[in-house]
Amino acid sequence: MLYNFGMLFLLNLVEVEVHGLLDIGDGYIIVLSDKSQMKFLTMTIGKNEGDAIIIAKENIETPRPLTHELTTNIIKNLDGNVEYIEIYDLKEGVYYAKIHLTKKFLFFKDKRIIDSRPSDAIALALRFKSKIYVSEKLLENVEIPKPKKKKKFYDI
Repeated sequence: MLYNFGMLFLLNLVEVEVHGLLDIGDGYIIVLSDKSQMKFLTMTIGKNEGDAIIIAKENIETPRPLTHELTTNIIKNLDGNVEYIEIYDLKEGVYYAKIHLTKKFLFFKDKRIIDSRPSDAIALALRFKSKIYVSEKLLENVEIPKPKKKKKFYDI
């Protein structure tokens, strides 16, 4: 859980990591797991976003910057950083995420929160080596049980 006393409130967030991706033809199912690999969350994401996550996870160099590399370059060139991302809600089958950006000035940090699709937020978090969090309440409501037998999927 992440407790952020600096903002004067508690965030009940669980750190997760990309456990794997399952190619379903026109997209992917992304599997996120908590650090103990006892709780899992799955989301269906687009083909391009899944490819962007694979590129980031495996540190694949592209000949020219793709969308997420371009976004990363813009943030870095403006002296910004993705502090962490947060997947916080599910409404009518759509997941919601926030990207927590920071920019350092002389003695303080300017913080901004940007609304995002989880897949884009994850692709950026991986490029910045930032933490990925899921709301504890959301994870409890949508987690899938740990599979008894490991199914074949793209393990990254």
